[in-house]
Amino acid sequence: MEMSGSVPGKGTIMAKLHKHLSPVTLTRIQEAIPLSGRINFYERDFLYILTSVVTGEEKSRKEFKNGEIAFMPAGCMICFFLQDTRSYKPMNPLGEVQEGMNVLESCKRGDVLQIERIVSLSG
Repeated sequence: MEMSGSVPGKGTIMAKLHKHLSPVTLTRIQEAIPLSGRINFYERDFLYILTSVVTGEEKSRKEFKNGEIAFMPAGCMICFFLQDTRSYKPMNPLGEVQEGMNVLESCKRGDVLQIERIVSLSG
């Protein structure tokens, strides 16, 4: 699956999502598209947006690499990792950023991240 999003005035983001990692979580996120939220940071380890998506833990883990995307059920947040991180809370892995890490790295608290679409890749 492919996700596209943008930060107005900064650029676009493309990500590859893997349904097998967290199928229920990804389905719930897809149903909530389009999503938009103000960016916050956890230190400079990852940035996140709050969502209305509610789901439980699913194949969750606590270690993520730079560029990975995960969903934190405890806070209903979609998280984009800016560096290799060990989280205090378990998160459901979703995929990784393919293009636009520079856009995410240039973001400031309060910028808006819009997730416009998630599409299945044929083949």
